[in-house]
Amino acid sequence: MRRTVGGVVLGLSACGYPLTQLVVRRWGVRGAVVAEVVCAGLAVRDATMVAAGVPGRLRPVPAALLRLELAAATAASLAGLGALVGVRSPAGGSAARVGAAEVVRRVATATLFAVHTVRFGIYLRPGQGRRARPPDAASAVAPGPGRWPR
Repeated sequence: MRRTVGGVVLGLSACGYPLTQLVVRRWGVRGAVVAEVVCAGLAVRDATMVAAGVPGRLRPVPAALLRLELAAATAASLAGLGALVGVRSPAGGSAARVGAAEVVRRVATATLFAVHTVRFGIYLRPGQGRRARPPDAASAVAPGPGRWPR
């Protein structure tokens, strides 16, 4: 990834929480749906990365951040979904319940974008995200003549 594109993506990630809040305030339920899709999309992407074994190829801190991001994205998605269901139901809950659910959604979304920004910032620095390959990893991948497994 080019440095300028990485910087733009990092900036958008850092602005993710304020942007979701702006969209929710500006467009109401439609904006909440957009914010929910973004959080759910990050949750699906993170779950796919964890299922594919990406944390095993990362250094300990980025691997832990990926798992933390997955947890935060799941929490933000569930909290946002709960808020959407509560808004659309004809017999909505009390103001205290709606307020508490909104606080949980905001904290989870802010945590999601904060962790995502830190993790992506680590990836933009050369040699900081992935584990170093062992020196004989190249020979293990492509065996030489006479060394084919039996």
